[in-house]
Amino acid sequence: MGERVRFSPSPSGPLHLGGARTALFNHLVARRTGGTFVLRFEDTDAARARREFEQAIAADLAWLGVVWDEGPDIGGPAAPYRQSERGAVYADALARLVTAGAVYPCFCGAEELAAERAADAEEGRAPRYRGECRNLTPGETAERIASGEPHCFRFAVEPAGEVVVRDRVHGDVRFARAGIGDFVVARASGEAVYDLACLVDDAAMGITLVIRGDDHLSNTARQLLLFEALGWSAPHYAHLPLVLGGDGRPLAKSRGAEPVSALRDAGYLPGAVVNHLALLGWSDPQGREVLSATDLLASFDLARVSPSSPVHDAARLRWLNGRHMAALPATARDAAVEEHLSGLPAGLRAEAARLLAGEVEVAGDAERLVAGVVESLPPDEEAEAALSVPVAAAALATAARALRDAANGDPIRAAFKGAGLPPREAMPAVRAALTGRAHGLPVATLVRLIGREAAASRLEAALRA
Repeated sequence: MGERVRFSPSPSGPLHLGGARTALFNHLVARRTGGTFVLRFEDTDAARARREFEQAIAADLAWLGVVWDEGPDIGGPAAPYRQSERGAVYADALARLVTAGAVYPCFCGAEELAAERAADAEEGRAPRYRGECRNLTPGETAERIASGEPHCFRFAVEPAGEVVVRDRVHGDVRFARAGIGDFVVARASGEAVYDLACLVDDAAMGITLVIRGDDHLSNTARQLLLFEALGWSAPHYAHLPLVLGGDGRPLAKSRGAEPVSALRDAGYLPGAVVNHLALLGWSDPQGREVLSATDLLASFDLARVSPSSPVHDAARLRWLNGRHMAALPATARDAAVEEHLSGLPAGLRAEAARLLAGEVEVAGDAERLVAGVVESLPPDEEAEAALSVPVAAAALATAARALRDAANGDPIRAAFKGAGLPPREAMPAVRAALTGRAHGLPVATLVRLIGREAAASRLEAALRA
């Protein structure tokens, strides 16, 4: 029987690389096992959750080819798939916990809890609620609730023993119950917080395997306690090591976690991004680095996910994209490049895309490479330097004559050879005069895009400047 897995992002921002990898691994497991991939949104943070982020996340997943079988947009037997619409399910679970005596009201205020955390930090202890309200008598509790005193609900953790998370990536991970402390499961209104809402949804939706980042391991320990108290069977777990940036720290929204949408806008191919994401912690049994979606589906296995944190290497992603670009049919490669040439006249885009398709690793690079084609840019510092070398004037004059005298072909390089001009210095000077930039496309390609007469005129104008 196939696994029922889920991806449950908070729609409080765009989809980033770490979340996209989690979604991809869930998708691959579902497809490999003939199971079901559920998309649900944890949107109970009313201050940050936005429907437009939900739509953007769904669009990014679809672009990557990560397709869900159940979700807010298509429904399913476990609907609804937004936490904001599942309050009655959480209230029922909370009532069961209250009846079982597994939770108790806590009246401790924010200032009191902050003072406890500060004392724990000063004494070198992990912050943990000390259980003051756990010792209130039923009469005291009832009286304080009747008076309208604000309170939340905490789960009463028995201090003896341990919780063992049997994880498919990390093996058995053990947590001493005494170190977990009594944790909040719901606000006074009955609104469930993350741990309760998450496990209730996993149970109600029949999730058999939870694949998520290993920053959730401590959450899993608490959720296993709740599963036990509710008398429900817990799913299996696989916690993925967090993806690190080049600085060795986990990627975060404010530090290095590039949105998937930014990669799409930059011209990366979805297949290359998926290839890169898959290799963040997983290795192909055949040792391949360049993998198609079909290759991944045939080879992916959670058993090959390393417990060590992978490093996001932007250079490798770019290289992979270049390999995927090269594997495209010529028409598809040209079309991918043409999408990023909106700055060129419509009649020039197809020809430019054909000329540029072999010059770029990422389609979006084409936009930068054609800068200065329609109209030369003011020379930047490197262009000024290229136009100041001793051979620059001779190079411009020689190139202009060659363009006006020759009917076709690439006469500039031959003219330089005949005049004894070193191409290493002469070509950057010509490119700088044509576009305002010393680096970029080959001069022959620029001439084809600008046109021979227009290119010759630009070179002559640069000589007069």
